[in-house]
Amino acid sequence: MSCLNSEKLTMQSIIGNRQKSVEINQKNLKKRLQIVSCMNNKVGFISLFMVLPLLLFFITGCKTKEAAKKTVTNIKSPESLLEKLDENTFDFEWFGAKLSAKTVIEGKKIDVGLKLRIRKDSAIWMSVSPALGIEMARILITTDSVKFINRFARAYHAGPISYLSYLAPVEMSYFILQSILMGNAKSILEKEEGDTFEFFRASENKGVFLLKKTEKKKPRVTASGKELESENGNKVWLDGATFKIVKSEINGNTSKRKIFTTYSDFKQIGELLFGHKLELTVKGDEPVTVVAQFSKVVVNEPLKLPYSIPSKYRPYYSNDKVFDE
Repeated sequence: MSCLNSEKLTMQSIIGNRQKSVEINQKNLKKRLQIVSCMNNKVGFISLFMVLPLLLFFITGCKTKEAAKKTVTNIKSPESLLEKLDENTFDFEWFGAKLSAKTVIEGKKIDVGLKLRIRKDSAIWMSVSPALGIEMARILITTDSVKFINRFARAYHAGPISYLSYLAPVEMSYFILQSILMGNAKSILEKEEGDTFEFFRASENKGVFLLKKTEKKKPRVTASGKELESENGNKVWLDGATFKIVKSEINGNTSKRKIFTTYSDFKQIGELLFGHKLELTVKGDEPVTVVAQFSKVVVNEPLKLPYSIPSKYRPYYSNDKVFDE
């Protein structure tokens, strides 16, 4: 009889331990969802669409290999660097990839997975999932609109492209966002109609070229003849061997509002190079950092960009937080 009681107590203990384990897992799950929910409108959505910037590029059927090192070319004029920058732009018509990103938002660490699809100069589509693997948000950005669905809040937003500039600490457009994701310079730093090369400055340091666009034709000079660097104007740093962008800086209206991106782990895809890793830092009202890695990349294959709003979802209101129920 005592043996039966002992076995019964043992089984009850096992069941009790399992129930406690389930309860702990449920509490951990709830905490993770609450962390996601705490991101406010501005910071939360910045993290969603800025979290993509980098890509692992290999074309189906095309072997990826390490980038060959070249001799650094002694090019220092803005005209020559802009020409090299244009020659080495990663061009595409369609792009698709999966990526994992580690983000830090207001001191909170959040890991997310994304599916990214881009139709060049037309649309950027994203599906965002936390570590749980359930789709949290779906985003569709076109040249004139920003739309997203929050699955957790059962709500959606639809607004003009100017919404990007509201979210970011700098002036933001579809084309700037696309360039950040692809490691290109379009709309970040390029020669526009009416510009002369006097608007650009170029310098070199240890095999890396700095190219920046200024608002004035001539830089300010101190009494000793030293040029003063303007706080305004976007910048890109080019690898002297490959002329790919390894770093960019997009400036807002003050020195405290910037977006920095760093590209690394370059590999050759066909005739062009692509950075497989990107680190992004948003400097504004709230700090945001992202380190992302791309995988399963598809290039120049038409992709679907599905986006539809469930009938029971409500629109966001001005006082809503992006992830609150």
